[in-house]
Amino acid sequence: VNTTPKGHKKDLSATPMADAYHPQAVEAAWQDWWEECGFYSCDPKTAEGKSDDEKFVMVIPPPNVTGSLHLGHALTAAVEDTLTRWHRMLGHSTLYVPGTDHAGIATQSVVEKMLMKETKQTRHDLGREEFIKKVWEWKGEYGNRITTQLRRLGSSVDWNRERFTMDEMCSKAVIEAFNRFHEDGLLHRAERLGNWSCALKSAISDIEVDYIELEGRTFLEVKTHKGNANDPKGRYEFGVLTSFAYPIEDSDEKLIVATTRLETMLGDTAVAIHPEDTRYKHLHGKHVVHPFNGRKIPIVCDAELVDMAFGTGAVKITPAHDPNDYECGKRHKLEFITVLTPEGAINNNGSQFEGMMRYDARIAVEEALKEKGLYIGKEPNKMRLGLCSRSGDILEPMITPQWYVNCNGMAKKATDAVRNGELKIVPEEHEKTWFQWLDNIRDWCVSRQLWWGHQIPAWFATKKGEEGVSKLDMNNNDRWIVARNEEEAYTKAEKVLGCSRDEIDLERDEDVLDTWFSSGLFPFSVM
Repeated sequence: VNTTPKGHKKDLSATPMADAYHPQAVEAAWQDWWEECGFYSCDPKTAEGKSDDEKFVMVIPPPNVTGSLHLGHALTAAVEDTLTRWHRMLGHSTLYVPGTDHAGIATQSVVEKMLMKETKQTRHDLGREEFIKKVWEWKGEYGNRITTQLRRLGSSVDWNRERFTMDEMCSKAVIEAFNRFHEDGLLHRAERLGNWSCALKSAISDIEVDYIELEGRTFLEVKTHKGNANDPKGRYEFGVLTSFAYPIEDSDEKLIVATTRLETMLGDTAVAIHPEDTRYKHLHGKHVVHPFNGRKIPIVCDAELVDMAFGTGAVKITPAHDPNDYECGKRHKLEFITVLTPEGAINNNGSQFEGMMRYDARIAVEEALKEKGLYIGKEPNKMRLGLCSRSGDILEPMITPQWYVNCNGMAKKATDAVRNGELKIVPEEHEKTWFQWLDNIRDWCVSRQLWWGHQIPAWFATKKGEEGVSKLDMNNNDRWIVARNEEEAYTKAEKVLGCSRDEIDLERDEDVLDTWFSSGLFPFSVM
């Protein structure tokens, strides 16, 4: 039993040595005394008089506040602490900074589950302000698990400099960085096809996608659905290629297409054929007719997308729900029809299937095609399925307005550094992964449709009484005012709208930033 008062040096003479080694008894009290004595702090004045080679500063990559440390963390912390102590022993000005990440998706999910269990309420029942208070309460009660573990490890961090990515200092850095990126043309708002999690009702970035390979027909559980009545375990069918026919306008002929996502045919706006495919020369410029809403769908020629040797050589095009179709849609100026709600149900563009969850609609569309004599059949098909790494939900490509950071410049600097030898990757075999990822970098989607996190510092400006100006319309993108605070937003809005402040209404963007936006700034914001 440790009787040493907190913060005092452990008196080893007060307790006889135990017969066996007991870590808890041996390690007790030391960490509190080390902290009290300030052994791990760094005097800025002393550091000023030293050269760069005599300074060593490192931050702990901030772990999620919801989690607990595992062996990987312990290994990392041990290596980092060894380096820190070595530099301190050399007499260098040494600083090792601790902190935690606010873990936007994970923390919000934990608190939402707790709220439902304890009060049977959703966050929407509480409202945004009250919900955020609940999250802070949770953080205050449970958020010190990781820092307690770091203390148990004996990591020689300066606890006086502990940071949290949602604290005042880090939040100020986030707002400043967002504004500077926008002012430098690196950050913009755009409507693009991206990864959408129906479980989270939020966009996620490419790095938050996990993939599973299906070898063929596979049944999977979908947590956002009530269950497939045709399967004993309520699972849904994936890994099949379903063929169906589109009637050609003013003809008895039909054009057969195939898809692994049958429900997306509700948003088809074209059928693509190869311009040199002799089988379909007579269909150039013709249309097919959608079987459920009577929409005329153009037959387009696209040599870039269509492989004449694959399947029937005819490809259904759903520009609003598939990356390849999205590019095809832009090439041919097709209509982009979204058929899903944020929750993953069929919306009002889905004819008689409106309101059904996406995979229930898949089954219903198949049955409806059979009734119309348009169903051809299905066969096993290898496919890659994208999952949300946060929720496990099967992702949907969806067109939504989001904020993006242009990463091209940063990626080029990183690849150039390896190619010219300035940066060395060990082992060398991982260079291939480095180049594969960074040479094909895409803009980073940094907005999330959550409540817990750094609310985006952008306001939509309208004149009071003005009607018909939608914040979702990309033609009104210039109405989005990025600013450091509301006062600055009003000043900028006056110039954009050409009127005085008392004639302006501002509405702040409800979305928050990807947690990694603040985590990426951590080495800079903590200082």
